[in-house]
Amino acid sequence: MKKISLFTLLLLIKGSLLFSQVAINVDGSSPNNSALLDVKSNNKGFLPPRMTRAEMNAIPNPADGLIVFCTDCRMDGKGVLSTFMNGNWNSLNFNCFPPSAPVMATNTPSTSSIIWDWKGVPYATGYKGNTTNDYSTAMELDTVTTKTETGLACNTTYTRYVWAYNGCGYSQPLTLTQTTLACDGTVTDIDGNVYHTVTIGTQTWMVENLKTTKYCNGNPITNVTDNANWAAFSMGAYCWYNNDAATYKETYGALYNWYAVADGRNIAPAGWHVPSDAEWTTLTDFLGGQTGAGGKLKQTGTIYWPDPNASTNSSGFTALPGGYRDYGDGTFNGIVNSSYFWSNTAVGPGDAWYRTLYYTDANVGRYYRSVKPRGMSVRCVKD
Repeated sequence: MKKISLFTLLLLIKGSLLFSQVAINVDGSSPNNSALLDVKSNNKGFLPPRMTRAEMNAIPNPADGLIVFCTDCRMDGKGVLSTFMNGNWNSLNFNCFPPSAPVMATNTPSTSSIIWDWKGVPYATGYKGNTTNDYSTAMELDTVTTKTETGLACNTTYTRYVWAYNGCGYSQPLTLTQTTLACDGTVTDIDGNVYHTVTIGTQTWMVENLKTTKYCNGNPITNVTDNANWAAFSMGAYCWYNNDAATYKETYGALYNWYAVADGRNIAPAGWHVPSDAEWTTLTDFLGGQTGAGGKLKQTGTIYWPDPNASTNSSGFTALPGGYRDYGDGTFNGIVNSSYFWSNTAVGPGDAWYRTLYYTDANVGRYYRSVKPRGMSVRCVKD
């Protein structure tokens, strides 16, 4: 074994001080820009630098083949030899490698939600996600490769981070960025309630259920609380579900009988109206027909709707399950399970067209029965 002379050692130290990088080889090549020490040999080994995962990830532009000993990269917090390959740090742990980063797919935005999507990667046993680039506080996503996030602001850009993991460690994060759809605007009713709006095809709809207690001319709509009186009432009336405005008004709006809907004083804000049966059909046709359109109209997730709630809310309509008040005995039913929406189109003296949505499927129901006294939700459409 050859000994290095004192003079040679001093030259190496001097070179290290001057250039902060050292190449040890026999071909005279310069060190790679990402390496502190670039060693070329076919019969010798070396002891690599020790560093934490954070320090390792902070190395700028690491080259494929760069090796460090990561002191906390194992799932149990212990150290492991790590090498950079194909865009990721990988732990050399008895043929055990953490997975590569998830692959970007196509996100689906609406005005108030984003369906985040990514493609799975080999050897991953699960995924985690976070609003910040911090794996330690990331939320467990199990094996799914999609996550729906609701309650977002329109025309706003959001960034999320997703990691793949297995028993050997976790990947670099996949950074997902998506902007929600543009805000269409707002409209205010005569009571001062403000509603967001969304354009779907050629129509502009309210995003929330109507809450007004007055007709457009300022006349009050009768508030009927007694069940028997509600069932027998043949003029315009409204109520809150279970007669509990504090609990239900802001989220689900009011329930109106058809006589209030058809009143010439108009319950909708100026420049708006309760949709006709034909206008409801225009909406569902634009969304692909009654079969499947309900999923594009309902709010996503299970905060408001119960499982299975097949929905994407891709239209931005954001229908919520406000239930109804029965026309026979005036009782309240269907809250959190179903939506009932009036049209202004009568079918004979006792019938009128309406639409329904249920948590069990993605369809839109179209019905008419002797239901004009029934209490239902109202969504208005722009003139």
